[in-house]
Amino acid sequence: MESIVIHPNNKKDLDLLQYLAQKMGLETHILTESEKEDFALMKAMQENDPAENLSLEDATAYYQTLEKAK
Repeated sequence: MESIVIHPNNKKDLDLLQYLAQKMGLETHILTESEKEDFALMKAMQENDPAENLSLEDATAYYQTLEKAK
């Protein structure tokens, strides 16, 4: 199932949203700073996947330079 992420402006709003979600029978989890950093890093890695951005010509040229360096 998909999830939703909400960024409240203050602690009061965070507490209210968590309270309402629990009243509706929804599971809640407040992300730690470390978890938010991990998520941002993972997203950046997915968006900049070198395998998706590397052309065949660039890869071939790179491997040819490695062969010449031996």
